[in-house]
Amino acid sequence: MKTKKDTYLVGFVLLLMLGALLVPYVEQQAAADLLANPVTWIVVLVIFFILLSIAAVTEALNSIKYFVLRREGRLHELPQEEAETLQDDFFTRLWKRMQDAKPIERESEIELDHEYDGIRELDNNLPPWWLWGFYISIAFAVIYIFRFHILGTAPLSAEEYQEQLVQAEIQKAEYLKNAANLVDESNVVMLEDEALLAEGGKIFAKNCAVCHAADGGGGVGPNLTDIYWIHGGDIKDVFATVKYGVPAKGMIPWKDQLNPSEMQKVSSYILSLQGTSPANPKEAQGDAYEAPAEEEAGTLSADSLTAEPADTTTIDTTEEK
Repeated sequence: MKTKKDTYLVGFVLLLMLGALLVPYVEQQAAADLLANPVTWIVVLVIFFILLSIAAVTEALNSIKYFVLRREGRLHELPQEEAETLQDDFFTRLWKRMQDAKPIERESEIELDHEYDGIRELDNNLPPWWLWGFYISIAFAVIYIFRFHILGTAPLSAEEYQEQLVQAEIQKAEYLKNAANLVDESNVVMLEDEALLAEGGKIFAKNCAVCHAADGGGGVGPNLTDIYWIHGGDIKDVFATVKYGVPAKGMIPWKDQLNPSEMQKVSSYILSLQGTSPANPKEAQGDAYEAPAEEEAGTLSADSLTAEPADTTTIDTTEEK
């Protein structure tokens, strides 16, 4: 015969399954906004206190019932287990319901005929907390199969992994795009990636060739292909020259026209012209500069355009060596 407790348990499991089936159709952003709303937590607290009040009222009614029946001598009309339960407080009753175990003095009611070396076998019920966990795991398995393998409303682990990889690549590209513009003269490094140097060459041809010649041999500006530099031949020096210019000698600052990434590319391209043979090289100007071995090794690829982030100023192309 089905008890009221069994009915409640079946209803709970059915509600759990219904709620889980509705999860795929709930908009995640809407759910996040709902949880972030203080009103939601106020409602939860109100419901909690209402349930607590119901438990307190139930406790009071049970106490009154036990007192009245005892005064009238009618406790014997109740089943023994119910009469004992009326004497317990709320938490004791809850604990007993979660365990559903017979007291020691009533074990004879569930004793079986089996006995092994003086050890008797009892026919105890499985604890309700264990049964609930078992039923919930069954419900979860059914929902999981329908959602992931039949309805296909959610990606499998392998599909989710691939989606996360794609998203990670997008985030990586966005990070590199933003990180490239954090370069300044304190952290810039030499680029050697051919694609990046080609971009620097285009910037040079558009902005610098008019003063330094298309092959870097010099004209109004100095020769960029020899080892002599007026303002320093390190990548940081070239970057700073491009960025701030040399207004006294006619070279404008490019920080307002080129972003830091572009200035890094064109500065790297300028240094890549070292040792080439321009058609009409201008005479040497400035002091000879030779890059240290460790500096020559400090280059970057397309995946790492910057060293550590610094300020957010912009980079420029150089017209004055």
